[in-house]
Amino acid sequence: MLTFLRRLFVVLLPVACFALLLLPVRELMGQDGHGAQAIGLFLGGLAALALAEGLLFRYWLLPRLGDAIGERVYGGSYLPEEDALVCLVARVRETQERALLPELERMVRSQSGRLRGWLELARVQQDIFKDARAAADAMREGAGHVSGKEDRALLLVRAAQLCEGELHAPDEARSLYAEAAKRYPRTVYGRRAAEKAEA
Repeated sequence: MLTFLRRLFVVLLPVACFALLLLPVRELMGQDGHGAQAIGLFLGGLAALALAEGLLFRYWLLPRLGDAIGERVYGGSYLPEEDALVCLVARVRETQERALLPELERMVRSQSGRLRGWLELARVQQDIFKDARAAADAMREGAGHVSGKEDRALLLVRAAQLCEGELHAPDEARSLYAEAAKRYPRTVYGRRAAEKAEA
């Protein structure tokens, strides 16, 4: 709930700033000879609002929405009491104890054909321990173990996205995109990788 409220606050913050901008615009509109200035200020504020919201949606909300959808489609839906992996991930998130990380890694490797394990491990390394390199390496390793071609391509593309973004390693990202495109050309993620590799 707190995460939702925080995201809602961030999304509405530019709208609140725009609303505050309307106060001086309204005053200028009431003064003779300042109509053009008021309209210019209004249009500038509107453009800034559209840009801010567009960037928020493109680079902040949509990736998280994509992760949530991917988790539902590829990860399955489990209750913590039914799944040891989900239970352990919940403990790591709650306590943020790095000492639990080796246990999580062992569990993921013991179920190495399971996509959800690699996704959860990478997410914990990135979100909780702020280690994007370990997250990318985990997804790259997982791509060699999961059984489905679509799952392998997904992990390679996710690793490439981390290299491209947080790790600022464009050559490594291109290599991962090219690998996914070459090995899994008929998958959704393989085709997406091909587009990125050619760009």
